[in-house]
Amino acid sequence: MPPIEGRKANSTPAVVGAPRAVPRAQRRATAQRTREVMHALNAAGTRPSLGLSTTRKLAKGSVTWHSVRPVRAAAVEGVKAAMDRFDVATARTLTDLLMADTPNPEVGQLAGDVAVLAGDTEAAEQYYYQSSRGTGSVARRRANAQQRVAGVQLYLRLRDEVLAHEGPAELSDLRDLATSLPLSEHARAEAAYGRYLVACLTLGTTGPLAELLDGFAEAGFLAAITARPGALDLACENIEYLAGEGDHAGALRLAQSTFRSKGLVSPRFLVALGNAFAALSRYDAALRAFRIADSGPGSVRAAQVAWVVHDTEQAHTYARKALRQDVPRPTVRTVLRRVEEPITPAEADAPADGMGHVAFYVDRGENFGDIVLPHAVRDAITEPAGPTEWVPFHAHQVFDDEFVRIANAQRALVVGGGGLFLPDTSPNGNSGWQWNVPFSSLEAIQVPVYAFAVGFNLFTGQQFKGDLFRRSLIAFTRKAEFLGLRNTGSMERVRDLLPTDLHDKVRFVPCPTTVLQHIRPGLAAADPGSGTVLLNAAFDRSERRFQGGYAEFLAQIDEFVERTTQGGAEVRIAAHTRGDLRLAADLEAAHGRVLAVDELHNLDQAEALDVYRRASLVIGMRGHATMIPFGVGTPVLSIVSHPKMRYFLEDVDRLDWGFDVGDPRLGAALAERTLDVLDREAVYRSDVADRQRVLLPHVRSAAADLAKG
Repeated sequence: MPPIEGRKANSTPAVVGAPRAVPRAQRRATAQRTREVMHALNAAGTRPSLGLSTTRKLAKGSVTWHSVRPVRAAAVEGVKAAMDRFDVATARTLTDLLMADTPNPEVGQLAGDVAVLAGDTEAAEQYYYQSSRGTGSVARRRANAQQRVAGVQLYLRLRDEVLAHEGPAELSDLRDLATSLPLSEHARAEAAYGRYLVACLTLGTTGPLAELLDGFAEAGFLAAITARPGALDLACENIEYLAGEGDHAGALRLAQSTFRSKGLVSPRFLVALGNAFAALSRYDAALRAFRIADSGPGSVRAAQVAWVVHDTEQAHTYARKALRQDVPRPTVRTVLRRVEEPITPAEADAPADGMGHVAFYVDRGENFGDIVLPHAVRDAITEPAGPTEWVPFHAHQVFDDEFVRIANAQRALVVGGGGLFLPDTSPNGNSGWQWNVPFSSLEAIQVPVYAFAVGFNLFTGQQFKGDLFRRSLIAFTRKAEFLGLRNTGSMERVRDLLPTDLHDKVRFVPCPTTVLQHIRPGLAAADPGSGTVLLNAAFDRSERRFQGGYAEFLAQIDEFVERTTQGGAEVRIAAHTRGDLRLAADLEAAHGRVLAVDELHNLDQAEALDVYRRASLVIGMRGHATMIPFGVGTPVLSIVSHPKMRYFLEDVDRLDWGFDVGDPRLGAALAERTLDVLDREAVYRSDVADRQRVLLPHVRSAAADLAKG
């Protein structure tokens, strides 16, 4: 056998397949490494129990520590245990050993967590990035790494802040659960902290915990407690129903209990929660709920509420955001106009010795009745008072200290007209009706206050919840020189709520739109004989108006149009709002009936009044779709779906002009009366003029008393 190179000729050949002996120096290094690991495991409290044989091999360095599965598992658990105790030194020692000797994605993630804990976010991001090889593009892996860093940082911030600030005692169970979850379970902890913080929001908690929720939501972590689509819809419907009934405190209680039981949110739920808070004038909580809803409706409502509390900068921001989301543009543009073109001048720019005027101000494109009304009130008062500088205040904005100062610099403050005694158009917890005036602000007003042509505007069956409205009404009446109500029906309802010593302050002041041709200079006389019939229907609060009988109402209107057009008349639709256009669409869809539409809300006020002035008859469901044409001298009939229309007809002693919306013979009866009006238009116009003369002295008397101060 030939000698083997490098080996003595008489040496024993090596056995093929036998393990190569580990050099002594290497075994010493391996044993030393094992001792380091075991020392760290002792510190972490996760040192495993091993068999005698394994222990000897580890001690001699004949096997590596990471090749022994229990030891490696103990090292991973040791990292987690050390992090949970915020023992950064031990956690870092173990992750350094793991990364050096047995790197893998799990270890990389742990190393990243420890780096965040140690405040080294740059190293953490690199660990997360390296451990995600093969899971996507470089950009995506970088983004995921940054998100992971943010998540761990959020956990640490949440824990510190929640432990530092006592929240509501009734939520201590949620707080204890959240703070008990370790960093190694930070994903689960995020959901627990989210539930605690949102539960705090449902109770209206402010301060650091509320701000913490802002950061939680902005970082995108609300997804951890977001319900699947539709899961909360039934609960939301119930909350919205209570709000629609004016029970905003009940709506809030239901929202609170819903979250406590479900522990989940949705954009719709958060908007419903915010609406309940806003209706109770808890505006900070409302804005927070709308903001974290992160939806189009949430952004719109946030913009509206920010405007209500005079935060124009935030209102503008939310409105611009809403424009980028899926929401109706006209609604957003309304808020933007109010922000960019403030209704009330700044205190430094406001005139003095004028007349303050609280009203529901709207822009072109919104409710035509509300466009005409404030101008009609001013026309009535200017007639005896002479030229006056008016300072407008929007009824829905909080009448705050600055508004009080501006008002006190004027000769008087006029409130009205319109159906301001209503709980649901812009509900608030300051007054309970449309003028959003806190008791303290009302008390601070030092100039004479007058309610002019205000209406008690509740639907049949609708009511004010609680006693806030009654208390505010009494305080307002005591402050006012007189409480001018636009119909005797409102006077009766209001007197029922007032102590007897205030009854004499209540007086009849008809809506000045009903005598418009007498108080507005330059308004042209009516133009009779056109044969045009204008028809208006309203769709706000449809369930209250139609009581579930809308399809039958539509059929009756179709019959009315058929009979009337056969009689030679032209029937057109007069829309006061965008919503009123529904009548034209529904008649065409259900009955194939196509009618021309006059969109009065989109016309200049003078042009729109001309449309009414030239009609032979106007049939209105809206209050001002009857009162405004009546005020320019045009014959009117009314489709009665609200008590205020019957109140008006009672005051002019013409109940026969009214037709109940639910009358099974509505179509035929309305057509019969319409054709009679067209046949005897001059007689009806004369009757309207006579009825105006019944109302006019009351308007002029109230205006004169106000002007005298």
